[in-house]
Amino acid sequence: MLVATVQLPVEALAEPADLRNVADRCVRGGVDLLLAPEFAIGGLPHTERDAKRRAVTVEQLQASATTLPRGLTVVLGFTERARDGLYSTAAVITAGRVVHVARKVFPREPGLSAGDLAPVIQIGGVMVGILICADATHPELAATLARSGAQVLLCPLNNDMSEAHADQWEEPTRTALRMRALEARCWVVSADVGGVRPGRRALGATRIVSPTGRTVAGAGGLLDFVVAEVP
Repeated sequence: MLVATVQLPVEALAEPADLRNVADRCVRGGVDLLLAPEFAIGGLPHTERDAKRRAVTVEQLQASATTLPRGLTVVLGFTERARDGLYSTAAVITAGRVVHVARKVFPREPGLSAGDLAPVIQIGGVMVGILICADATHPELAATLARSGAQVLLCPLNNDMSEAHADQWEEPTRTALRMRALEARCWVVSADVGGVRPGRRALGATRIVSPTGRTVAGAGGLLDFVVAEVP
């Protein structure tokens, strides 16, 4: 399976249609799966009020998902409005349809509820598990997915933070991705945001890590996407 991951600007993208250019390039390159960051739709909510404003239902996302090319599976994050609360959710979109959703188990954003670990799914003949941002720092979650047969761990991230926190978390974030690959013996694919704003810096931890812990590809800039073959 040919996997791509894209690094988006820290402001993030507002509509699935804005991913069309990257997705079309992936289709032309024969990519099977494209991973986008956490909160790729609507951007990172900084307050509970902000989360409510940005949230959409899965049905609303479905209406927009039809604009994505059908020859590619896209996994992207958004703030989900569900009957029982708000969640940081990653949607798996195949052939223009939302076929699976995963909710963040350990949310840090105000107003968001904790979800349950989503089951492993098959994409392009490969078993895939999803760990959303902070969930990737919890080895027990990766271990659970690996025991369930995951060969690839997809990690949509949104590391938009203050400069002080960015300095503190840059190396631990890289280490966490590498350790999850080593411990679970899985490929780890992460998609993050990048860029700098006054007093804030995004980590840009967009990379593909092999089960041996080696980073085989990493994004170098905004709207940059990298591709690797996952056996």
